[in-house]
Amino acid sequence: MFAGWEGEAVDLQAGLNVGAASMLNYEAAIACDAGLIRRPLCIVAWSMGGLAAMMAARRVNPDALVLLEPSPPAEVRGFDETAAVEGGTFDPEEIYGAFPLGVASRPESLLARSERTRGISVPALECPTLVVYGDEFADQRGKRVATFYGAEEAHIGGASHWDLVLGDEARQAVAAWARSASASRM
Repeated sequence: MFAGWEGEAVDLQAGLNVGAASMLNYEAAIACDAGLIRRPLCIVAWSMGGLAAMMAARRVNPDALVLLEPSPPAEVRGFDETAAVEGGTFDPEEIYGAFPLGVASRPESLLARSERTRGISVPALECPTLVVYGDEFADQRGKRVATFYGAEEAHIGGASHWDLVLGDEARQAVAAWARSASASRM
């Protein structure tokens, strides 16, 4: 993770029937684990987990939030009331393409995906927030999310969605921001 920091990885699917898992289940997983971690608390989350962390922030009130190209909330993406909400699972590689070598794929919740498509509202974030994004989703998961929430942003030029969690550049940007946040806010 980061030198001098303790980290806790949350498995959003742990103990769940993935075919029936909703975004509220994923929010609850983050909130429950966050309640066991001593303060100051900085939640770092990527992609769909970023939206779940945004949802959980209302309950957890973290000292800081770092979002790595989060799935955009309805306030950024919009609502689609016509999108069907259905249960079951899907193979993420069939939808999003092949995962990088060494990264295992596992079934994901179709219910949670369809809820995101319909739109999940996160009206505000009440803590210092950093949105990190690469080139792949710079507008919809980067600039627009940061602008809506008044968050700080870090653009990692040339980075793909995967590079944000597999590369060093995003980690360094997050560590620098966290040190700054610790010194000035936390």
